[in-house]
Amino acid sequence: FYFVQIAPFMYDKNLEDQKSQKIREAQKVGLELTRTGMVVTLDIGNNYNIHPGKKREVGERLSNLALKNDYSINISAESPSYKNHKVINDTLIIRFDYVELGLVFKNSSKHGFEIAGSNKKFYKAQAEIKEKNLVWLFSKSVKEPKYARYAWSDTSSANLFNSEGLPASSFTTESNY
Repeated sequence: FYFVQIAPFMYDKNLEDQKSQKIREAQKVGLELTRTGMVVTLDIGNNYNIHPGKKREVGERLSNLALKNDYSINISAESPSYKNHKVINDTLIIRFDYVELGLVFKNSSKHGFEIAGSNKKFYKAQAEIKEKNLVWLFSKSVKEPKYARYAWSDTSSANLFNSEGLPASSFTTESNY
């Protein structure tokens, strides 16, 4: 069963009521079932049209999942996915799966990462890719980081990709958001 993660869209103009990032997070739970796959569309959505026009890209990503998983074709089909994190001093380090040859930032110097301390007050984080599957996050505003999140709004767009051009999904390290 392959499915498409909901694309960015301005569902609610009130920043406090934004929920699509939580729906995207809930959709990822489906990946815990065997024989499932998810297409991330953070890079091909349209914030002002709930039905984005880039259907071909979505179809190609879905077909690549089927070719890899059902027909054993050796191609890249999964988007980078949060695996775990650790904290070293004032830096929070995120480890990703499905990075292929490595992670890259595209489209923006503002990477969409935020970090917070135990108070869960999030601040924009500076992000650096280290090794092929690690992103180091830090902020002058957070001395003891505990939580991180990426693309955590209704209208977020992807700027973290694997080497094959597939966008990372939004995520949070909080267990109760």
